[in-house]
Amino acid sequence: MKNVAGFALTVSALFLAVVSVFIQAPALFYMGTALFATIGACNFQAYLSVRGLRFERVAPGSAQLGDVVTVEITVWSERKLRRPLITVLDRLPQRLKVNRLSPSLPIAPAYDLPVRTQYQFEAARRGVYRWKGVTAVGTDALGLVTKTKDYETDPAEITVLPRPIPVTVDMPLAAGWGISEAESGQTRGAGIEPRGIREYSTGDSLRHVHWRSSARAGRLLVKEFEAGTHAAAAFVLPRRQGSDIGPGPMSSLDLMCGHAAFLADRLLRQGARVEFPALEVAGRSVSTHEREAEILELLARIHADTNVSIGSDAVASLERLTPGSVVFVMTALPEDDLVGAIGALSQRGITTVALLYDARQFDPKSAATACDPAYIASIQGAGAHVEVMEASEGS
Repeated sequence: MKNVAGFALTVSALFLAVVSVFIQAPALFYMGTALFATIGACNFQAYLSVRGLRFERVAPGSAQLGDVVTVEITVWSERKLRRPLITVLDRLPQRLKVNRLSPSLPIAPAYDLPVRTQYQFEAARRGVYRWKGVTAVGTDALGLVTKTKDYETDPAEITVLPRPIPVTVDMPLAAGWGISEAESGQTRGAGIEPRGIREYSTGDSLRHVHWRSSARAGRLLVKEFEAGTHAAAAFVLPRRQGSDIGPGPMSSLDLMCGHAAFLADRLLRQGARVEFPALEVAGRSVSTHEREAEILELLARIHADTNVSIGSDAVASLERLTPGSVVFVMTALPEDDLVGAIGALSQRGITTVALLYDARQFDPKSAATACDPAYIASIQGAGAHVEVMEASEGS
């Protein structure tokens, strides 16, 4: 609308000037000249309004999927100018999918005096995003002319963590320890090696309450021990190029990350040790809360951008797991080498739970799917416990 007003005023001034020449009317000529001068002054003021600025951005380091993120931008004027209101547009990366992006509040930067503005958006897809640079949009006092100028800023980074998506999985019995024990929480706190402190939940023994920490926190906290049965679970997600099916914000890999986050959280709270062998090296023992945060960070960073097959990742997990462990393998496509990997895990006494997703639910044009009956039969024949997942679960 502002550009239309400026254009209309320019056309009017030009029309008056032309008419004044044809009919020899000095008054119209002076009027047209005054309009041209006004337009020139407006252009100059709008030009100056976006020059000589300095910006600093403050963004949160992480947010969970669906959270409202607030980004604050501080603006300094490096020139002694009386500026009209300007608007600051942050140049967010195109990969960052957002909902409900609010405009930043208009501000009038003053010399050597920081002025703050902010905007908000809802993070709509997991991942790690980096960006730098803003665009200043300024107008003249009359609002007839709009000028913009791009500025570079210090890089900002935000990690959008996946949100756990509830899912129901029937746990099989694992050799060496019953995964059903983890389901019922019987392994939690059964050992003697301290693991950390966590919040009290129904069913915990009062003899494990850490009274000193509870007094400081104002709520019941209990001591957590390494599970005496050495319960362990590992998750293997697809990382090969082309294995992530469907567009965002809920592709097959995005849904898998949400399911993995939910299952990992449940197993951790039940005392099991949870690993992601393909995404991390063996780490130190940490509390349940710290481990939950680490897992969400890992899941935020995973992308299907390697040449490594899911079968190779599953076989590689053998070095980290002991007999009696359980490996959750997630895939939407039939991976040929996964059948052999499941056989190798089974020979070591490691149970495989194959969570299979229908690729055609994410992309109807997909030529293959892990939910093909023949592929399911081959997976089961190799010794895996198969669960067919629905895209509607959390999508």
